Amino acid sequence: MKKFLTLLLSFGIMVSAAHASAERNVEIYIDGELLQCEVSPVNINGRVLVPMRTIFEALGAEVSWDGAGRTVWASRNGEFICVPLDSNILSTGVNNSDGAAVWVDRFELDVPARIIDDYTYVPVRAVSETLGSNVSWDGVTQRVTIDSRKNVEGVVYYSSDSDYQKLYLVGKNGIGRRKLSDNSVCELEMYDGYVYYISKDNKFLYRANDSEGESLLIDKSINKIAVDNGYVYYQELDSLTRKSGILYRYNIYSGEIERLTDNSVQYPVKYRDYIYFNLSNDNRLYAVNLDGTHVNIMDIGDKDEKLYPFNCIFFGDYILVENGAWYGNLTRMNLDGSNVRTFTQSNVLICRKQIPSDRIVYIKPEKGQDLYSICIDGTDERIIHEGDASWIDMQVLAQWENTVYYKNSMREEVYRVNLDGSENTYVCYADDVKVFDGRLFTSYQGLYTGSLDASDLTKIYDRPVKDFMVKSKNVYITDAQSSRLYITDFYGTKCAVTADSVGEWVCE
Repeated sequence: MKKFLTLLLSFGIMVSAAHASAERNVEIYIDGELLQCEVSPVNINGRVLVPMRTIFEALGAEVSWDGAGRTVWASRNGEFICVPLDSNILSTGVNNSDGAAVWVDRFELDVPARIIDDYTYVPVRAVSETLGSNVSWDGVTQRVTIDSRKNVEGVVYYSSDSDYQKLYLVGKNGIGRRKLSDNSVCELEMYDGYVYYISKDNKFLYRANDSEGESLLIDKSINKIAVDNGYVYYQELDSLTRKSGILYRYNIYSGEIERLTDNSVQYPVKYRDYIYFNLSNDNRLYAVNLDGTHVNIMDIGDKDEKLYPFNCIFFGDYILVENGAWYGNLTRMNLDGSNVRTFTQSNVLICRKQIPSDRIVYIKPEKGQDLYSICIDGTDERIIHEGDASWIDMQVLAQWENTVYYKNSMREEVYRVNLDGSENTYVCYADDVKVFDGRLFTSYQGLYTGSLDASDLTKIYDRPVKDFMVKSKNVYITDAQSSRLYITDFYGTKCAVTADSVGEWVCE
């Protein structure tokens, strides 16, 4: 733990003082304990600088000084930072499995590291943004308080893009980074305390967790469909170069394997009590139940139209189909393929990012990207947004209750409209929008959150975002510049989780 905290010295912390002040000693508390320094930290022009050697050694870090390059180096557990004196650039990186140093991120500091009275001082800010700690400043007491978040529970599993997509884990507090697999991995999925994944080289199935490490489950090339209710559902591939194969399920507790289909299938998708798939020699959609005892043949009455599972929209108790490979008439059927009903007689695109409800949202692209909704029983079709010729494409980004958020994919203006067509209005400028528990989250040169009408958006992350996910009371952010994973709460208290560039990641 102490080694983890040492790296917090590398950043400056904003303070309330407006002028240089070293008349009163600055105190530093780490997890409630006063740090004893040989020489005092100083507050210079609203920034706190800390004596490097004293605090690094007190926290048990490995610290080195490059006199020729006038650079401070600090490292822990395969991560490192580089702090040149009299420079406002700080760089971070990791050592990969080959032992090579991989640069990951760089920051522009408000105040550089410097030598004061023969001691090297470094700025203290943003440890919460890079190494999992929170830092706060009390201008009245001249006190820096550092919370290492050592009691934060849970781990994150991720494929490290800094290390050939090999599997790593790290605590949600940024502590305990370690490699779990020498395989390059993909398709990470959490279930019952384990992460299940596929080796990219041979497509074998593995699982791992923080206490047991890695285990090989299936030594054949497979396509993992889902992990659910005690089973791994998978397709044993005919070859590494083909996407077809026979369906099986693997009991994760007993290791028993059951065959689910007689024939090699294509494009399998699991939803609720069925796995949906195609065969290569007809135009039908099939659904096999989860123990393989019964297969339903599904079609919409038009033998010339091929139904693909990956283009079906599984919508609560129904399947929605665009009556074709990519678009067509809107058709609804039960999950077993019965009760087929066609709702429209024109080409539509069903919006993928909608919550199953009593109305379906879709676009009619041939009429200027008009946005429609219709009741789940096929009644009360109504236009809720009338498009125009300049809208080459439209995206529905999110939905909350009876309101959807949409934009022209060629622009960044986001609008919202109710499913009955009322209150169609501009919301904000954003790359992406998500809604969680009645709060709006938007990304554009940072991440913002606020009310559903965007009237009080507040920035909670101040760098461009590649992607983000809201879970419970936290937002997990993949940084666009470095691809590092961060956590922030809804008030902007952000902490770095990984020092690596992250590909896929999962957590419970």
